[in-house]
Amino acid sequence: MKKVYPGIFIIKEKGVIKLRKPPVNIYIIAGNSDGLIFDAGYGDKKTIKYVIEEIEEIKALYKSQNKEFKLTRILPSHTHPDHISGLYQLRKLLGLKVILTKKMAEIIKNKKTYRRFREADLLEDLFLVKKFGSRTKTKIKDFFHWFFYKFAFGIKFISNPDELIEENSDIVINNENWKIIPSPGHAVDHISLYNKEKGILLSGDNVIKNVTTWIGPPNSNIESYVNSLETIKNLPNLKLLLAAHGRPIKNPIRRVEEVIVHRKERTKQVIGIVNKYPEKGLTPKELIEELYPQGAKIIQRIGRGWVCLTLKMLEEKNLVTHVREKKKIKFYPTNKL
Repeated sequence: MKKVYPGIFIIKEKGVIKLRKPPVNIYIIAGNSDGLIFDAGYGDKKTIKYVIEEIEEIKALYKSQNKEFKLTRILPSHTHPDHISGLYQLRKLLGLKVILTKKMAEIIKNKKTYRRFREADLLEDLFLVKKFGSRTKTKIKDFFHWFFYKFAFGIKFISNPDELIEENSDIVINNENWKIIPSPGHAVDHISLYNKEKGILLSGDNVIKNVTTWIGPPNSNIESYVNSLETIKNLPNLKLLLAAHGRPIKNPIRRVEEVIVHRKERTKQVIGIVNKYPEKGLTPKELIEELYPQGAKIIQRIGRGWVCLTLKMLEEKNLVTHVREKKKIKFYPTNKL
Protein backbone atom coordinates (compact mmCIF):
# COMPACT_ATOMS: atom_id res chain seq x y z
CA MET A 1 0.00 0.00 0.00
CA LYS A 2 1.29 3.44 -0.91
CA LYS A 3 -0.19 6.92 -0.90
CA VAL A 4 0.08 8.41 -4.38
CA TYR A 5 -1.90 11.58 -3.63
CA PRO A 6 -3.58 12.92 -0.48
CA GLY A 7 -6.54 10.62 0.08
CA ILE A 8 -5.62 8.22 -2.76
CA PHE A 9 -3.76 4.96 -2.17
CA ILE A 10 -2.46 2.31 -4.54
CA ILE A 11 -2.51 -1.41 -3.75
CA LYS A 12 -0.36 -3.40 -6.13
CA GLU A 13 -1.42 -6.99 -6.61
CA LYS A 14 1.43 -9.25 -7.63
CA GLY A 15 0.82 -11.44 -10.65
CA VAL A 16 2.13 -14.99 -10.87
CA ILE A 17 2.87 -15.15 -14.59
CA LYS A 18 3.55 -11.63 -15.85
CA LEU A 19 2.33 -12.08 -19.42
CA ARG A 20 -0.80 -13.99 -18.42
CA LYS A 21 -1.40 -12.60 -14.95
CA PRO A 22 0.55 -9.34 -14.65
CA PRO A 23 0.87 -7.14 -11.55
CA VAL A 24 -2.18 -4.92 -11.37
CA ASN A 25 -3.01 -1.77 -9.39
CA ILE A 26 -6.24 -1.07 -7.59
CA TYR A 27 -6.87 2.40 -6.20
CA ILE A 28 -8.46 3.39 -2.92
CA ILE A 29 -10.06 6.84 -2.93
CA ALA A 30 -10.42 7.07 0.83
CA GLY A 31 -13.46 8.77 2.31
CA ASN A 32 -15.04 9.49 5.66
CA SER A 33 -18.45 8.41 4.37
CA ASP A 34 -18.41 7.30 0.74
CA GLY A 35 -14.93 6.20 -0.38
CA LEU A 36 -14.49 4.19 -3.57
CA ILE A 37 -12.26 1.43 -4.93
CA PHE A 38 -11.35 1.78 -8.61
CA ASP A 39 -10.72 -1.60 -10.26
CA ALA A 40 -11.15 -4.91 -8.47
CA GLY A 41 -8.04 -6.85 -9.47
CA TYR A 42 -7.82 -10.61 -8.98
CA GLY A 43 -10.32 -12.70 -7.05
CA ASP A 44 -8.24 -15.63 -5.76
CA LYS A 45 -8.22 -16.13 -1.99
CA LYS A 46 -4.59 -15.12 -1.46
CA THR A 47 -4.96 -11.84 -3.35
CA ILE A 48 -8.28 -10.92 -1.73
CA LYS A 49 -6.77 -11.56 1.72
CA TYR A 50 -3.82 -9.33 0.83
CA VAL A 51 -6.06 -6.49 -0.43
CA ILE A 52 -8.22 -6.55 2.70
CA GLU A 53 -5.10 -6.46 4.91
CA GLU A 54 -3.84 -3.44 2.95
CA ILE A 55 -7.19 -1.70 3.34
CA GLU A 56 -7.05 -2.37 7.08
CA GLU A 57 -3.65 -0.66 7.16
CA ILE A 58 -5.13 2.42 5.49
CA LYS A 59 -7.98 2.36 7.98
CA ALA A 60 -5.51 2.14 10.87
CA LEU A 61 -3.56 5.07 9.42
CA TYR A 62 -6.69 7.18 9.31
CA LYS A 63 -7.63 6.14 12.84
CA SER A 64 -4.19 7.17 14.11
CA GLN A 65 -4.84 10.61 12.64
CA ASN A 66 -8.32 10.78 14.18
CA LYS A 67 -9.93 10.63 10.74
CA GLU A 68 -12.96 8.67 9.68
CA PHE A 69 -12.42 6.01 7.02
CA LYS A 70 -15.18 4.29 5.10
CA LEU A 71 -15.37 2.58 1.72
CA THR A 72 -18.81 2.06 0.26
CA ARG A 73 -18.41 1.36 -3.49
CA ILE A 74 -16.27 -0.33 -6.11
CA LEU A 75 -16.08 0.56 -9.81
CA PRO A 76 -14.01 -1.27 -12.47
CA SER A 77 -12.41 0.46 -15.46
CA HIS A 78 -13.41 -2.39 -17.82
CA THR A 79 -14.28 -6.07 -17.84
CA HIS A 80 -10.98 -7.78 -18.60
CA PRO A 81 -10.43 -10.50 -15.97
CA ASP A 82 -7.59 -8.73 -14.14
CA HIS A 83 -9.97 -5.85 -13.40
CA ILE A 84 -13.25 -7.53 -12.43
CA SER A 85 -12.35 -10.89 -10.88
CA GLY A 86 -12.24 -9.46 -7.35
CA LEU A 87 -15.63 -7.74 -7.52
CA TYR A 88 -17.65 -10.59 -6.05
CA GLN A 89 -15.43 -11.26 -3.03
CA LEU A 90 -14.72 -7.60 -2.23
CA ARG A 91 -18.42 -6.82 -2.26
CA LYS A 92 -19.15 -9.83 -0.07
CA LEU A 93 -16.36 -9.31 2.47
CA LEU A 94 -16.35 -5.50 2.68
CA GLY A 95 -20.03 -4.82 2.16
CA LEU A 96 -19.40 -2.68 -0.91
CA LYS A 97 -21.83 -1.64 -3.60
CA VAL A 98 -20.77 -2.71 -7.10
CA ILE A 99 -21.14 0.07 -9.66
CA LEU A 100 -21.14 -0.86 -13.35
CA THR A 101 -21.97 0.75 -16.65
CA LYS A 102 -24.73 -0.88 -18.65
CA LYS A 103 -22.17 -2.38 -21.05
CA MET A 104 -20.16 -3.88 -18.20
CA ALA A 105 -23.27 -5.29 -16.54
CA GLU A 106 -24.33 -7.03 -19.74
CA ILE A 107 -20.88 -8.54 -20.27
CA ILE A 108 -20.20 -9.96 -16.79
CA LYS A 109 -23.68 -11.07 -15.72
CA ASN A 110 -22.78 -14.74 -16.24
CA LYS A 111 -20.27 -17.11 -17.80
CA LYS A 112 -22.22 -17.43 -21.06
CA THR A 113 -22.33 -13.69 -21.81
CA TYR A 114 -18.69 -13.28 -20.81
CA ARG A 115 -17.51 -16.07 -23.09
CA ARG A 116 -19.56 -14.69 -25.96
CA PHE A 117 -18.01 -11.27 -25.39
CA ARG A 118 -14.48 -12.70 -25.59
CA GLU A 119 -14.96 -14.99 -28.58
CA ALA A 120 -13.51 -13.50 -31.74
CA ASP A 121 -14.43 -14.32 -35.29
CA LEU A 122 -11.62 -16.46 -36.71
CA LEU A 123 -11.02 -14.11 -39.63
CA GLU A 124 -11.00 -11.07 -37.37
CA ASP A 125 -8.77 -12.71 -34.81
CA LEU A 126 -6.14 -14.52 -36.83
CA PHE A 127 -6.81 -13.79 -40.51
CA LEU A 128 -6.37 -17.51 -41.05
CA VAL A 129 -8.55 -20.17 -42.64
CA LYS A 130 -8.72 -22.98 -40.10
CA LYS A 131 -9.36 -26.63 -40.72
CA PHE A 132 -11.64 -28.74 -38.54
CA GLY A 133 -8.74 -30.02 -36.47
CA SER A 134 -7.65 -26.48 -35.70
CA ARG A 135 -11.17 -25.56 -34.60
CA THR A 136 -11.19 -28.53 -32.23
CA LYS A 137 -7.80 -27.44 -30.90
CA THR A 138 -9.21 -23.95 -30.35
CA LYS A 139 -12.05 -25.38 -28.25
CA ILE A 140 -9.59 -27.36 -26.16
CA LYS A 141 -7.50 -24.24 -25.59
CA ASP A 142 -10.66 -22.36 -24.65
CA PHE A 143 -11.46 -24.96 -21.99
CA PHE A 144 -8.05 -24.55 -20.39
CA HIS A 145 -8.29 -20.74 -20.60
CA TRP A 146 -11.46 -20.86 -18.50
CA PHE A 147 -9.85 -23.28 -16.12
CA PHE A 148 -7.03 -20.74 -15.73
CA TYR A 149 -9.46 -17.82 -15.27
CA LYS A 150 -11.35 -19.64 -12.56
CA PHE A 151 -8.43 -20.82 -10.44
CA ALA A 152 -5.67 -18.29 -11.17
CA PHE A 153 -7.77 -15.15 -11.61
CA GLY A 154 -10.51 -16.28 -9.24
CA ILE A 155 -13.09 -14.88 -11.63
CA LYS A 156 -16.73 -14.74 -10.53
CA PHE A 157 -19.56 -12.97 -12.27
CA ILE A 158 -21.96 -10.28 -11.11
CA SER A 159 -25.58 -10.82 -12.07
CA ASN A 160 -26.94 -8.15 -9.71
CA PRO A 161 -24.89 -4.92 -9.65
CA ASP A 162 -26.00 -2.47 -6.99
CA GLU A 163 -25.96 0.55 -9.27
CA LEU A 164 -25.85 1.19 -13.01
CA ILE A 165 -24.28 4.40 -14.26
CA GLU A 166 -23.93 6.07 -17.63
CA GLU A 167 -20.52 5.97 -19.33
CA ASN A 168 -20.46 9.75 -19.57
CA SER A 169 -21.60 10.98 -16.19
CA ASP A 170 -20.51 12.34 -12.82
CA ILE A 171 -19.99 10.58 -9.51
CA VAL A 172 -19.50 12.23 -6.13
CA ILE A 173 -16.71 10.87 -3.90
CA ASN A 174 -16.01 12.59 -0.58
CA ASN A 175 -18.15 15.55 -1.66
CA GLU A 176 -15.94 15.99 -4.71
CA ASN A 177 -17.09 15.67 -8.29
CA TRP A 178 -15.39 13.02 -10.43
CA LYS A 179 -16.13 12.60 -14.11
CA ILE A 180 -16.66 9.15 -15.64
CA ILE A 181 -15.23 9.35 -19.16
CA PRO A 182 -15.92 6.73 -21.84
CA SER A 183 -12.52 5.71 -23.21
CA PRO A 184 -12.97 2.69 -25.51
CA GLY A 185 -10.22 1.21 -27.65
CA HIS A 186 -8.36 -1.17 -25.38
CA ALA A 187 -11.79 -2.54 -24.54
CA VAL A 188 -15.20 -1.57 -25.85
CA ASP A 189 -16.53 -0.89 -22.33
CA HIS A 190 -13.48 0.96 -20.96
CA ILE A 191 -13.97 4.05 -18.79
CA SER A 192 -11.62 6.42 -16.98
CA LEU A 193 -12.21 8.44 -13.80
CA TYR A 194 -11.22 12.12 -13.77
CA ASN A 195 -11.07 14.87 -11.17
CA LYS A 196 -10.62 18.21 -12.92
CA GLU A 197 -9.89 20.19 -9.75
CA LYS A 198 -7.11 17.83 -8.66
CA GLY A 199 -5.91 17.17 -12.21
CA ILE A 200 -5.98 13.39 -11.66
CA LEU A 201 -7.03 10.71 -14.12
CA LEU A 202 -7.42 7.05 -13.16
CA SER A 203 -6.83 5.70 -16.66
CA GLY A 204 -7.25 1.94 -16.34
CA ASP A 205 -5.31 0.24 -19.14
CA ASN A 206 -5.40 3.08 -21.65
CA VAL A 207 -2.01 4.57 -20.81
CA ILE A 208 0.88 2.77 -19.11
CA LYS A 209 4.18 4.38 -18.15
CA ASN A 210 6.81 2.26 -19.90
CA VAL A 211 5.01 0.07 -22.45
CA THR A 212 2.11 0.40 -24.84
CA THR A 213 -1.09 -1.28 -23.76
CA TRP A 214 -2.33 -4.45 -25.43
CA ILE A 215 -5.02 -4.09 -28.09
CA GLY A 216 -6.46 -6.93 -30.14
CA PRO A 217 -9.62 -8.79 -31.19
CA PRO A 218 -12.39 -9.16 -30.43
CA ASN A 219 -13.24 -5.97 -28.53
CA SER A 220 -10.43 -3.52 -29.21
CA ASN A 221 -10.43 -0.87 -31.90
CA ILE A 222 -7.44 1.21 -32.96
CA GLU A 223 -9.34 4.29 -34.11
CA SER A 224 -11.43 4.32 -30.92
CA TYR A 225 -8.23 3.93 -28.91
CA VAL A 226 -6.51 6.88 -30.58
CA ASN A 227 -9.66 8.98 -30.16
CA SER A 228 -9.71 8.12 -26.46
CA LEU A 229 -6.06 9.16 -26.17
CA GLU A 230 -6.87 12.47 -27.85
CA THR A 231 -9.69 13.01 -25.34
CA ILE A 232 -7.32 12.31 -22.46
CA LYS A 233 -4.66 14.62 -23.90
CA ASN A 234 -7.14 17.48 -24.05
CA LEU A 235 -8.42 17.17 -20.49
CA PRO A 236 -7.93 20.51 -18.72
CA ASN A 237 -5.51 20.69 -15.81
CA LEU A 238 -4.32 17.09 -16.22
CA LYS A 239 -1.32 16.66 -13.89
CA LEU A 240 -1.21 13.04 -12.75
CA LEU A 241 -2.23 9.83 -14.45
CA LEU A 242 -2.77 6.72 -12.33
CA ALA A 243 -2.56 3.62 -14.50
CA ALA A 244 -3.85 0.11 -13.80
CA HIS A 245 -0.36 -1.32 -14.35
CA GLY A 246 2.99 0.18 -13.46
CA ARG A 247 3.90 3.43 -11.79
CA PRO A 248 2.03 6.76 -11.72
CA ILE A 249 2.68 9.01 -14.72
CA LYS A 250 3.68 12.53 -13.65
CA ASN A 251 3.98 13.92 -17.19
CA PRO A 252 0.68 12.60 -18.58
CA ILE A 253 0.35 14.85 -21.63
CA ARG A 254 3.82 13.97 -22.89
CA ARG A 255 3.24 10.27 -22.31
CA VAL A 256 -0.14 10.29 -24.09
CA GLU A 257 1.40 12.11 -27.06
CA GLU A 258 4.15 9.46 -27.20
CA VAL A 259 1.56 6.68 -27.36
CA ILE A 260 -0.42 8.45 -30.09
CA VAL A 261 2.72 8.93 -32.18
CA HIS A 262 3.72 5.30 -31.63
CA ARG A 263 0.31 4.04 -32.73
CA LYS A 264 0.38 6.16 -35.91
CA GLU A 265 3.94 5.06 -36.71
CA ARG A 266 2.93 1.42 -36.35
CA THR A 267 0.08 1.95 -38.83
CA LYS A 268 2.47 3.50 -41.36
CA GLN A 269 4.86 0.60 -40.80
CA VAL A 270 2.19 -1.98 -41.65
CA ILE A 271 1.18 -0.10 -44.81
CA GLY A 272 4.82 0.10 -45.85
CA ILE A 273 5.40 -3.64 -45.42
CA VAL A 274 2.24 -4.58 -47.35
CA ASN A 275 3.26 -2.21 -50.16
CA LYS A 276 6.60 -4.04 -50.47
CA TYR A 277 4.83 -7.17 -51.76
CA PRO A 278 2.33 -6.01 -54.40
CA GLU A 279 2.65 -9.16 -56.51
CA LYS A 280 2.90 -12.07 -54.08
CA GLY A 281 0.96 -10.56 -51.19
CA LEU A 282 1.64 -11.12 -47.53
CA THR A 283 0.00 -13.29 -44.86
CA PRO A 284 -0.47 -11.77 -41.40
CA LYS A 285 2.03 -14.30 -40.05
CA GLU A 286 4.65 -13.15 -42.57
CA LEU A 287 3.92 -9.53 -41.74
CA ILE A 288 4.35 -10.17 -38.02
CA GLU A 289 7.63 -11.97 -38.61
CA GLU A 290 8.90 -8.96 -40.57
CA LEU A 291 7.79 -6.60 -37.81
CA TYR A 292 9.49 -8.73 -35.14
CA PRO A 293 12.36 -10.46 -36.99
CA GLN A 294 14.27 -11.26 -33.81
CA GLY A 295 11.25 -11.47 -31.53
CA ALA A 296 10.40 -14.49 -29.45
CA LYS A 297 7.22 -16.37 -30.30
CA ILE A 298 5.44 -14.91 -27.28
CA ILE A 299 6.25 -11.38 -28.47
CA GLN A 300 4.92 -12.21 -31.93
CA ARG A 301 1.74 -13.63 -30.39
CA ILE A 302 1.17 -10.47 -28.37
CA GLY A 303 1.85 -8.31 -31.42
CA ARG A 304 -0.60 -10.29 -33.53
CA GLY A 305 -3.52 -8.51 -31.85
CA TRP A 306 -2.66 -4.99 -32.92
CA VAL A 307 -1.49 -6.19 -36.36
CA CYS A 308 -4.84 -7.83 -37.06
CA LEU A 309 -6.71 -4.74 -35.90
CA THR A 310 -4.51 -2.52 -38.05
CA LEU A 311 -5.09 -4.66 -41.14
CA LYS A 312 -8.82 -4.58 -40.49
CA MET A 313 -8.75 -0.78 -40.13
CA LEU A 314 -6.68 -0.33 -43.29
CA GLU A 315 -9.05 -2.57 -45.24
CA GLU A 316 -12.00 -0.48 -44.05
CA LYS A 317 -10.14 2.59 -45.38
CA ASN A 318 -9.57 0.79 -48.70
CA LEU A 319 -5.79 0.94 -48.33
CA VAL A 320 -5.27 -2.83 -48.28
CA THR A 321 -7.42 -5.79 -49.24
CA HIS A 322 -7.33 -9.49 -48.46
CA VAL A 323 -7.67 -12.46 -50.78
CA ARG A 324 -8.34 -16.03 -49.69
CA GLU A 325 -5.81 -18.33 -51.35
CA LYS A 326 -6.31 -22.01 -50.52
CA LYS A 327 -5.54 -22.35 -46.81
CA LYS A 328 -4.25 -18.82 -46.32
CA ILE A 329 -5.40 -15.22 -46.37
CA LYS A 330 -3.06 -12.75 -48.02
CA PHE A 331 -3.05 -8.97 -48.01
CA TYR A 332 -2.26 -6.76 -50.98
CA PRO A 333 -2.11 -3.02 -51.53
CA THR A 334 -5.55 -2.07 -52.87
CA ASN A 335 -4.17 -0.02 -55.74
CA LYS A 336 -2.15 -3.00 -57.00
CA LEU A 337 -5.12 -5.28 -57.61
